[in-house]
Amino acid sequence: MLLQKYWYIVKFKVSHLSHRVGRKGVIMVRIGHTVLGDKGTKICVPIVGTTMKEILDATAVACNTPCHVVELRIDYYERAHSIDSIIELLMLIKPQLKGRALLFTWRTKGEGGEKSISTKDYFTMLERLIPTGLVDAIDIELFFDQDRMLKTIEFAKVHGVTIVMSNHDFHGTPSHEVIVNRLIQMKKFLADVPKMAVMPHTTGDVLTLLEATAEVKALYPSDPIITMAMGPLGAVTRAAGALFGNAMTFASAGKASAPGQIDVHELKRILDTLDVDGVFDEQQHKRIKVH
Repeated sequence: MLLQKYWYIVKFKVSHLSHRVGRKGVIMVRIGHTVLGDKGTKICVPIVGTTMKEILDATAVACNTPCHVVELRIDYYERAHSIDSIIELLMLIKPQLKGRALLFTWRTKGEGGEKSISTKDYFTMLERLIPTGLVDAIDIELFFDQDRMLKTIEFAKVHGVTIVMSNHDFHGTPSHEVIVNRLIQMKKFLADVPKMAVMPHTTGDVLTLLEATAEVKALYPSDPIITMAMGPLGAVTRAAGALFGNAMTFASAGKASAPGQIDVHELKRILDTLDVDGVFDEQQHKRIKVH
């Protein structure tokens, strides 16, 4: 009942700013000016500096690469527990982006992040940032208190901020059924972009992730999803995940934020070679070239 209540609230209040009408009238999700699921896989470069100078320098480097989105991993920042300091930092980052979108992320300790944060402080921080116009999207982890999470999601949608809902398993790869169910659960929680990362130990684990991605994409053919297998074994999913319905991949421009990230320039060359500049066809489970 609670979820249904928030769905009706958001349905009538949601801003057009985080979406646009695409081909054949389909509503397409975007982060800033970057449309996900349209004309190929988008590239996101995470920023993981600890000081203001390191972050600004890394942002300048990232914005001279072929990436579409920059992710600020604020949990690396030495002053991350001060919201005023975060806002000050974001105000300095904004002019450097050169039109690129900004995804704001505090990755919690339990999901591979650098710093702990209470539930109250986590959502207070996000709700302070949402109306500032300094962030285009926010990452919210799946396993937070449902009531608190849905209130923040409603607030974000009213302000046109895109929701990336995530889950990360740095120890292993859940079963096909669990991966599918978690991605669907994120959709039910009104996430614009469900995201899941796993740690494979066998090639079978990699195939499990890719098959689960294709299944969920077939269920939601017009909606973007992001999945990846981490580490060297999972690198193929960062480059070829689009063939299974992945909308965005993460690459490094210096220090990586997760194991297995490929250099952004190398990844761009691979994507160009694979020719995945297309759209996912839910009927045939393949990429079709867009002219």
